[in-house]
Amino acid sequence: MNFELYGDDSTGVIKLDPRTKMVIFLSCAITSINMYNDQYMAGYIAVLCLILALCGKRIMALKAFAAFAVLFFLRYCIQMQGTGTGVAISLVSVLLTVFIFMFPMVVSLLLLIQTTRIGQFLAAFQAMHLPAAAVIPVAVLFRFIPTVADERAGINKAMAFRGIEMTMGNVVRHPAQSIEHLLVPLLFSSVDVMEELAAASEARGLSTNLVRTSYEEVRLRPLDYVVMAAFIAFAVYMLTFSVTGLTG
Repeated sequence: MNFELYGDDSTGVIKLDPRTKMVIFLSCAITSINMYNDQYMAGYIAVLCLILALCGKRIMALKAFAAFAVLFFLRYCIQMQGTGTGVAISLVSVLLTVFIFMFPMVVSLLLLIQTTRIGQFLAAFQAMHLPAAAVIPVAVLFRFIPTVADERAGINKAMAFRGIEMTMGNVVRHPAQSIEHLLVPLLFSSVDVMEELAAASEARGLSTNLVRTSYEEVRLRPLDYVVMAAFIAFAVYMLTFSVTGLTG
């Protein structure tokens, strides 16, 4: 799956508010921990992938559902072998189960990041009336991650010009050398990037307590309330009945 940072929902059939996507992510975190039924999990993933597709990320939704189906099929094949399997096979089965039941968080995180622009995030935080002390670090963080990714790409190109290939094989074979060639310059450049972004946020007046205008339209629509209510209700249902042991 493609994990490019940040995207937009301009090609989507529906447009959800960033706050709705945050609620979906939080409810998925609760549901993933408390859901022990395979049928519920498959249906839950299908709904999440459908929402992701309707928000404009159709190919990503298909890839996510295909990845879930592969994991589910592999675990089913292992379970069909019975109890006589070895320790390694049992460990693989446990790992597959963990991946499967953490998958809602992965898909909801894709929905949150891949269909939301950075400006929409900040406008949503302002609409939530969060203090500037909370908004500024988040604003810097959102812009810091893709900037550092660009810095890493530049470091890889610089190392390639010097005849040093930063491939996974070289990292595994020469970990100390990889730290010297990649992590050290990345840390130094990250410090400079963080200082520049912090100064830029201050220059734009993010630290003031005045209400800022935004080009991004952030507004809770009826669809947002319906989606939030559905996910919250299901999370509460799973939390309640997992405690009483009725979801297995």
